[in-house]
Amino acid sequence: MMIPSFWILVIFSISIASSSTIPSLRGPGIGTNYRQYSSNLGVPEIGINYGRYGSNLPPPEALPSLVTSLSIKHVKTFDMDPRITTSFANTGISLSLCIPNDKIPLLSTNLSEADSIIRAFILPYHKTTIITSISVGNEVSLLPQFTPHLVSAVVNVHRAIKRYRLHKKIKVTTTHSLAILSRRFPPSTARFHNSIGESVLKPLVRFLQRTKSPLMVNVYPYLAYKQSFPSIPLDFALFQPVNGSKRRMYRDPYSGVAYTNLFDIMMDSVDSAVKALGLPKIPVVVSEIGWPSSGDPGEVAASLENARVFNQRLVEHLRRGEKKVTVYIFALFDEDQKSGATVEKHWGLLYCNGTKKYDLNISPPV
Repeated sequence: MMIPSFWILVIFSISIASSSTIPSLRGPGIGTNYRQYSSNLGVPEIGINYGRYGSNLPPPEALPSLVTSLSIKHVKTFDMDPRITTSFANTGISLSLCIPNDKIPLLSTNLSEADSIIRAFILPYHKTTIITSISVGNEVSLLPQFTPHLVSAVVNVHRAIKRYRLHKKIKVTTTHSLAILSRRFPPSTARFHNSIGESVLKPLVRFLQRTKSPLMVNVYPYLAYKQSFPSIPLDFALFQPVNGSKRRMYRDPYSGVAYTNLFDIMMDSVDSAVKALGLPKIPVVVSEIGWPSSGDPGEVAASLENARVFNQRLVEHLRRGEKKVTVYIFALFDEDQKSGATVEKHWGLLYCNGTKKYDLNISPPV
């Protein structure tokens, strides 16, 4: 996970800790708006992010068995390394690839550059490795050196894919952080930043709708919880137990929708911002989500147990939904070579050497 300097988090103006509690979640209108925009799949699609800023990580050839051991069939990368792509050949595991940020300006004006990337990194591999999507950059929507070029770059990569008749198999999109939202709360009033709403996101979302591609957004309840502490109760961020006698609830005063967890609020905020642009619904893929297992002194919520609880309850929450949203958990490995705060290094389901941190049941019920 990369947390850019412009990251702006959800900071609630209303304390959810003082909200009412309810004995049951059954009934309409309980934090489910976002599913109108989600993938309508038979079972929730649970994927994993594969970052490589770790020491002594297992070689690419070991990745398929490690991913399979977690009952995961979808992997998202942060580059287009042929060695990684080849390692997943004939495994049944799908890949979501990423074009590096620094390629965006050239891609926006040079269709031949897009064609060159597709010929070098897609055509030799797509017949044996399942490639489902390409993200043009990662979290660049608000970076001024990339913002003016982003939509044109995405369009050109799609044109290159379409030239080889792969556009129905491989979708082209880009990945956003929640920094694209200037207003997040209440969720029904969420809006994109004026600086990019009409000029970047509106044409981008229209393109994604036209090409039947997903809007990819990184959603981190832990970071929202941390930044707004103590306004958001920890159990609200961790998905409260379903069978609890009393559960916290926040009701949006404008939509009337009731929420019992932070994830649904964040998802509905994205959907509301799309609707505020006057655009119809679009599938939303959660391109990054997770919980850290360790942090700096004082970050008591970043713990092994909380990481296990969050990820397990996330999976269970998605299974219970009427419609399913695709999510990519962050991340496969801890990344101890990352710079910055300690918490940046500890988001993996596995330690750097490939051993499991905790048991996580991702397999759908039989």
